[in-house]
Amino acid sequence: MRETIAVSLLWPALRTMRWVPLGVITALSVWVVHAGAREGGDPATIALPVATTMLGIWLCMLFEDTAADITAPSPVPLWRRRVIRVTLAMPVSAAIWFACTWVGPLHGPSGPMTGMACGVAAVAIAAASITTRVVAPARSGPVAAVVLVGAIVATPVIIALVLGRPAAIDPAQVPVGDPATYWSTVVAVALAVTLAANRDPAARGMRLSRHRSSGRSVQPLAAGEPR
Repeated sequence: MRETIAVSLLWPALRTMRWVPLGVITALSVWVVHAGAREGGDPATIALPVATTMLGIWLCMLFEDTAADITAPSPVPLWRRRVIRVTLAMPVSAAIWFACTWVGPLHGPSGPMTGMACGVAAVAIAAASITTRVVAPARSGPVAAVVLVGAIVATPVIIALVLGRPAAIDPAQVPVGDPATYWSTVVAVALAVTLAANRDPAARGMRLSRHRSSGRSVQPLAAGEPR
């Protein structure tokens, strides 16, 4: 039964995902990494992080839904509908990012590169999940993108400046600790936010309603009291 439901959700998810912006972002990402290698530059320090963040911006659009008001009372839980979208989007995004790590002088992903890619993806999905709670789902993508850039780019730079360290977006030069610990922490926090944000409000309402109903007690009628 669950497999049948999942298959039935595949086509609507494929049809409504933002594939055209992904094509534009892919072309821009390859161009950015290639441009970063000009004149002997190292694209791993600036260009690839920028391309990684751009791919994360596409993931920020993942939960945009113009039919949110119609699908809200769906019997399929919110988290399950979103898992379908994430399952479809992540392999595509990962493949594009992996291809970018071979552009120009790059020779595949390093540990810090991979850590940043995982962190960007996790934060993007968390931002997409939480912003649909506070703004209209049809317009949540741009707000989630601002959250992503703030968390991945602005916040580390501010922390580095406060601590008196070099400000950089190089995934190997994290503001606190070592790259493995830093990016693992980012992923863990983002996953926790995602799990909390994807609780189905309809299911919560149904549980609350059942709890209230079960809490009501039937008072016995006093002797001689009319029924």
